[in-house]
Amino acid sequence: MTQDVNVYKVFTDDSSRGNPAAVVEYRGWPDAKLLEIARNSGAPVTVFVQFSSDQEKDAVLRFFSSEQEMTFCGHGTLAAGAFMLQQYERDRLQVVCGSGTPIVIAKSPLGHYYFKTERARRLAMIPDRIEVAHMLGRDPGDILDNAPFCAASIGSPKLLVPLRHLNALDEIKPKFEKIKEWSGKYRINGVYAYAFHEPEQKAPDHGAVYIHARGFNPLFGIPEDAATGVAAGALGDLLFQGGGPSAYVISQGKHVGAESEIRVEVKAESVEIGGFVCI
Repeated sequence: MTQDVNVYKVFTDDSSRGNPAAVVEYRGWPDAKLLEIARNSGAPVTVFVQFSSDQEKDAVLRFFSSEQEMTFCGHGTLAAGAFMLQQYERDRLQVVCGSGTPIVIAKSPLGHYYFKTERARRLAMIPDRIEVAHMLGRDPGDILDNAPFCAASIGSPKLLVPLRHLNALDEIKPKFEKIKEWSGKYRINGVYAYAFHEPEQKAPDHGAVYIHARGFNPLFGIPEDAATGVAAGALGDLLFQGGGPSAYVISQGKHVGAESEIRVEVKAESVEIGGFVCI
């Protein structure tokens, strides 16, 4: 059995940066074969696209890391969107992901790919500040009191951890085995630490809040993620629900040499997550 593997760089217009995702057209292989392909794709996430003749959806997407299947993946969704929009020669699609959630994927006149998904929901679990700080190699006092510190989801649950300063974000020393153990225990797909743009730094788009972030997901074989769209979307929505604006720009990936820029916009009934995609 052979397959074409297309690797896209997501949340960037520079092929040397961004978060890579492989896209493969699904041809009826068993799950063991899908996992084998994912392990050999050269990307942290592989998306399998099953085109559909159903009028209610254009395709079904399944996501695999090198370790296991994932219910949802933001940058994988955008990579699949770029692949499918080129195949269909359209600027808008509707797909269904492994979580069962219907997703609209589109391309804007400015060239951004984006997808619309459900509004964020805050999960009931209450994280322990000392335990979380220990996992990140930080002091508990580095965690902000007045920003979302919780588990939240727009299809894949993430722990959101606000830090007081960019230095605290830069100086994280993640304990990957602890994060993996904690994630498995609470069924949370990774830890997403973030810090707000320093006031003295110039933000290019004054209509949006700028945030810097780092994502850790060793449970799925991804020690540090170059960009985590679902976490960025959940964070933007919770900030909006707390009285913040509707637009956010999240910078991520510099610590793994793959700078990425994620754009989030909160709408009345959905969250839009997007950015550039290149191959």
